[in-house]
Amino acid sequence: MLEFTREGMLDLTKALVRMRSVSHTQGENEAADAIHDLLAGETYFQEHPDFLRLLPVESGGLARRAVLAFVQASTPCSRTVLLNGHFDVVDTDVCGDLADLAFDADAYTAAMAGRDIPEDARKDLASGNWLFGRGVMDMKAGIALYMAYLAHMARHRDELGVNLLFLAVPDEEGSSAGMRGSLSGLCAFVKEHGLDLVAALSGEPAFWTSKTTAESRPHRILFTGTTGKIMPLFFCVGREAHVGYSFDGVNAAAIAARVVCLMDCCPDLMDGAGEDTLTPPVCLKLKDLRDTYSVTLPERAAAYFNVLSVSRSPLDMLEICRNIARRALEETLDGIREAGRRFQKQANRADTPVPAWEARVLTVHELMEMMAGEGNMDEAKARLSAFAEALPADMDEREKGLAVLDHLVSLVNLKGPAVVVGFLPPYYPQRLNLRATEKERRLRTVMEGVCADLEKSVGAVSLVECFSGIMDLSYMGFQGEPGELKTLAENMPGWGEVFSLSMDDLLSLDVPIASVGPSGKDAHKDTERLELEYSFGVAPKMLERVVRELGVSSCESAVRGTAADCSSLS
Repeated sequence: MLEFTREGMLDLTKALVRMRSVSHTQGENEAADAIHDLLAGETYFQEHPDFLRLLPVESGGLARRAVLAFVQASTPCSRTVLLNGHFDVVDTDVCGDLADLAFDADAYTAAMAGRDIPEDARKDLASGNWLFGRGVMDMKAGIALYMAYLAHMARHRDELGVNLLFLAVPDEEGSSAGMRGSLSGLCAFVKEHGLDLVAALSGEPAFWTSKTTAESRPHRILFTGTTGKIMPLFFCVGREAHVGYSFDGVNAAAIAARVVCLMDCCPDLMDGAGEDTLTPPVCLKLKDLRDTYSVTLPERAAAYFNVLSVSRSPLDMLEICRNIARRALEETLDGIREAGRRFQKQANRADTPVPAWEARVLTVHELMEMMAGEGNMDEAKARLSAFAEALPADMDEREKGLAVLDHLVSLVNLKGPAVVVGFLPPYYPQRLNLRATEKERRLRTVMEGVCADLEKSVGAVSLVECFSGIMDLSYMGFQGEPGELKTLAENMPGWGEVFSLSMDDLLSLDVPIASVGPSGKDAHKDTERLELEYSFGVAPKMLERVVRELGVSSCESAVRGTAADCSSLS
C-alpha cells in the first residue's frame, strides 16, 4: 500500500531511484511497469482496472510506455486536475567511480562524505536534511509525491472536489517523446470520460536559486508558465570550385559561419522582459556536410540553434531566420568580391573575375514546392517520408532532419549561393498564464496564496511567470493560431517520421499549469540532491491545498476566499 506519509514517500522515492530508468534505455520500460504495478496494488484500481493504463508513446524503437491513472471524485463532476511527471533520468557518467552507486540514494549519500564536493553541498550533507542520488530530485521524488497522494485520495474520494488524473512519462530528458507520444491517449481518455482539465501540475522540483547564501533564507522558485523552445536550421548551399580557383565558387562553410556570427548570443533576439528575460540563441552545431577530405570548396553546410521564446511563434521565427539568411549571404558575397578585387590587384591579374552570383533564401516548404512542381505535393511528401523512414532507427533526430533536407536539396538540384531555412526537432510551445480565462486566473490566485504563506513559514519563494527550462507541460495547449503550427510542420524536414506531434490534440487543449513539487539542487550533476523536510513535509501539504482550492467552485471561493488553512504550510 502506498502511504502518503513522510516515511512512505521517502521509501517510495528511494525505490524509484533504484529503477535505472536512464533516458533511451530499456530501464524506462521497467520503471513504467513498476509504477503501474505499484498503483495496481491499490484496492481502488483493482476495483476500477480501466482507470489504470499503460499508454504506448512510440510504435518503434524501445516501444516505451507512459502510465495513466484516474481517481474519480465521489461526487460526480467533470473538473479534473492533471498530475504530471517523468520517470526517466540522465545518465550517471558525471559520477565517476560512483556511477553505479548513484542509483542507491542511501549508499550514495554516505559516499559523498569522502568525495571532493563543493562547500554548499558539503554543508547540506552535514545537515542531514538532504538526500543525494541520480534522479532523487529530478524527478523521482515528485513522482513519489504524486503516486502517494493519488493512492491516498483514492481511499478518501469523499474529500475530493475534483477528479485526479496522473500521467507519468518517459523521455522528458531527451526530446519529450513520452509526453508527445502519450498526448493522443491522454486526450482520448479525457474525451471518453467527459473531463474538463482545470489545471495541470508538475512535480518538477522547486530549484534553489544562486541567490541563496549562508546568511540568507532558502529561495525556491515556483512557476505558472514555461518557456517555449524552437530549433531554427540554416542549410547553406554554395558553389563548388577547386581551392586554387576559389573565386570561381562560394564556400558554404563561410555562409554558415556568417550565420553563426549573426545569430549566436545576439542580444536583439532575446525574448521576455525583466527577470523573465530569456537567454539569446545559441548555436548547437555548425558543420559541413561531407565525410571525406577534398580540395573542393564545401558545397553544403548547416548550422542550427537553440532558441527560447515566450512570445514568438514559428511563423515569427521563420521570418527572423529569412532576414538573417539574407544578411549572411550578402555579407559573405561582399567579402568574396572584395577579396577577389584585392587578389586581382595584388597579383596583377585580370583573369580571375568573381562571378556576379545571385543569392537566394528559401524555406523548406518552398523547396518542397519546387520538388512537387506541377505534380502532386502529397506524392512529393510520400517520397521524402520513405527516405526518412529508411534512416537508421538510432540516428540522432537532428541528423535525420539534416539528411532529409540534404536529400531534398539533391532532388531539386538546388545550386547556390543559397540558404534554406527551417526547423529541426524538438519543438516546445510556450505555455503562459495569460489571465485570459477563468481557469488561468483561478490557478494563479491559488498559487499566489500558497506562495504568500510559504514566505511566512519556510523561506523566500518566487512565483515566476515562466520556468526558463524546458518541460513537458508545454504541450498542454498551443497559445497561437493553427496556421502557425502548420508553418512549423511544413518547414521541419521529416515531420511525422523524424519528429511527430499531434497538432489536433495540442490544439484541443488549453490547460493552465503550475509547479507543485519537492525541492532540491544540482539536477544532472554528481551532487544532485533532495531537500527532505520541504519535500516530504511542506510539499505534500501544498499539493493538498492546491487541489482542494481548485475543487472549490468559483462562486464558493468568492465567498470563502482562497487563503483558507494558511497554517497548513508551516
